[in-house]
Amino acid sequence: MLTLWYDHLRGPGRFNGDVLLFTNAADVPVRDVRVRPIRDALPDPGHAFLNRVLAFEDVPVRDYDVAIQMDLDILAVDDIAPLFPSDERLWAAPSNLRMLDRRHTWELLPRWRRGLHRITGWRMHEGGASACVVGSASATWHRNFGAWASVIREYSGRPIPRQADQSFLNLLLLRRTVPIALWPAAAIVHRDWDRAVGARLLHFPGARKAQMERFRKV
Repeated sequence: MLTLWYDHLRGPGRFNGDVLLFTNAADVPVRDVRVRPIRDALPDPGHAFLNRVLAFEDVPVRDYDVAIQMDLDILAVDDIAPLFPSDERLWAAPSNLRMLDRRHTWELLPRWRRGLHRITGWRMHEGGASACVVGSASATWHRNFGAWASVIREYSGRPIPRQADQSFLNLLLLRRTVPIALWPAAAIVHRDWDRAVGARLLHFPGARKAQMERFRKV
């Protein structure tokens, strides 16, 4: 999957910057990447997606103007340059789920808060964020990703939600601790890829990874 992801990033994605891969794997099949180990990784394999957020301080952002964190189950099918943030907000891919969906933040909220949302309808239909692609200008990287990591640490010792880091990203979106913006839905597509006109990234989450080869461009 790494090779497929990388070939599309360099090819249709037209990205010629540095690629950092955080992994503790002994063998990496792509040479032109900067490999960094995951320090202090959470022991439970089910918490792997939290590690990449908690390791935000290990990203050498001072060497760059902007950085984007991206899942490997993504194919770049057009120039990704327009996705790089040009302001101080934390940018994220839009989710197909609502922000307060049960698979996002709902189960993280106390009962009284869930009742308040139900009664008033406040923000009940607001679109959610996907953690498959998240970016920030380097000047605000530590503030933005640090706020995300703080939410994860706040829930330390409690059951991890099904969507892991994505659930906590949506809780951050709900709280508005830091300014968050979502890229246009047409730019990052999670399904119906054959009808994705104008898409820059195709995301194949979960079992949909099996469809990646169908949309190979290089």
